[in-house]
Amino acid sequence: MFRFIRRGAVAAASVIGLAGALLAVSPASAAPVPESSLSWSIESSDEQGEPLTGVFTEPAARFQSLRDRDIHRLNVTSASTYWSISLAAPVGEQLHPGNYPNAERAGFQTGRAPGLDVSFGSSGCNQVHGRFTIHQIGFDAAGTINMLEATFVQRCSPGSPAVSGTLKYKATPLSYRWTLTDQEPTTAETHTYRGATSTFWAQTFWSNSLRFGASGDRLNDTVEFSPPQGERFAVGATYRNAQPVGAQDPGRPGLSVERLRCRPTTGTFTIKELEYGTDGEPVALSATFTIKCTEYPSSENPDVLKGVIHFHA
Repeated sequence: MFRFIRRGAVAAASVIGLAGALLAVSPASAAPVPESSLSWSIESSDEQGEPLTGVFTEPAARFQSLRDRDIHRLNVTSASTYWSISLAAPVGEQLHPGNYPNAERAGFQTGRAPGLDVSFGSSGCNQVHGRFTIHQIGFDAAGTINMLEATFVQRCSPGSPAVSGTLKYKATPLSYRWTLTDQEPTTAETHTYRGATSTFWAQTFWSNSLRFGASGDRLNDTVEFSPPQGERFAVGATYRNAQPVGAQDPGRPGLSVERLRCRPTTGTFTIKELEYGTDGEPVALSATFTIKCTEYPSSENPDVLKGVIHFHA
């Protein structure tokens, strides 16, 4: 699909419940569907002009991944519109999650500069002044990219209009965002973990709880979910009146968030997607939660932590 608009107009593990005997494990939901899309913005050469923006999505648009030695090229075609995004690692390296500043034209880099070359229609740059960020990347046995989530900014000269975009190729969401609000909402603190600077994990814990963690940007966070004793997680279900995991009353779900250390707490969470691998460990988790202190600093003005988890889902 291609939309042409102007700005202004527009995971955990196999969870086994105990109810006198171990329950059989079955997939919690259908496997997440990878996304291929390109959203882009082209600055106007007139400083007063509005940027042109657009979005391509599969299946209306066709996405193709190619490799020419050290250069990886992603082609995007929609009707008569064609984009090509080439990426190259610095000499002697392989592309990996991270930030790549000071990019030069791919295939014509000097020294240890990374390579970037974005062309669309008949437009492109003889010289490139750019940068790109890779949040996720994967390769097939031949070394060709088979999964990618990246952003890019390219200029033909330091002061020329920028072409920027977000490219996803067979990628599933990977991020964790939390927001901590105290009794002064204007002082809310927030942070988002992304793949360029962070690592993520998910695993089961004991027999009926699920742990998710993120590490990066000098921070570490862990979230643990548990259904009521004797139950398994139900995808799409919202669990209310959650207590700290391991200290739940009968029939109550569990929610513990390392960043919110006060006790006691109460919370609500929704398991939007949960998928397990053949080894019984989680390979995909999408969840949201809200947890708050009930006595500190006061029951009238509790600390509240909200989170959104996307672990390949």
